[in-house]
Amino acid sequence: MGPAGEADESLTRRFATTQGELTYAQLADAVAPHLADAVAPHLAALLDRIVDGEYADQPFTDELVRHFHHEIIGELLPDIAGEWRREPVQIGYHLPADWFQVPILMRDYADNVQARIAGADTLDLQIELLAYTEGEFLHIHPFADFNGRAVRALLSELLMRLDFPPVEVAVERGTPHFAQYTTALAHYDNGRIEPLIEFWEERLDEGL
Repeated sequence: MGPAGEADESLTRRFATTQGELTYAQLADAVAPHLADAVAPHLAALLDRIVDGEYADQPFTDELVRHFHHEIIGELLPDIAGEWRREPVQIGYHLPADWFQVPILMRDYADNVQARIAGADTLDLQIELLAYTEGEFLHIHPFADFNGRAVRALLSELLMRLDFPPVEVAVERGTPHFAQYTTALAHYDNGRIEPLIEFWEERLDEGL
């Protein structure tokens, strides 16, 4: 699983886009700088709007999740942008839920996040909220691709709502942090949130 939740093997997949057929690596900024510009500016623009508080008054819903995903890749991949996946996937050893369960799972997920936001009145509960939001989203893997970019936007929105300063949530491949991160996500997939909470504690300590 990559720093944004995508599987390493997906880097060789190809997509029909509005700019022609591109590999995932080209879309996800892993090859050439001019192709990196295909996705990165849209994510950066969305993150700027999040920091400016554009979405602060909106409830956290499954429609907001879909909107963020569409804002990131809608101009390149309109066929899958903001659309729940309609195919089975496997992320490493993890088999996310069947595609037809995703709409219900994401509605429940958004309801749980919204309820946790309302009750997150201590630092411990806020960190648990961030860990749950990230871990459960990647556990469900709701979109065909670019789940990681979407969860990065969602986490940035929560950090803003919780009055945390901006914290970098992307994790660079090949670093000790990346190994710790993927291990924490694997624990989450097996029902243990504590390692991801610990990772968030370290992430916040470094960011602040």
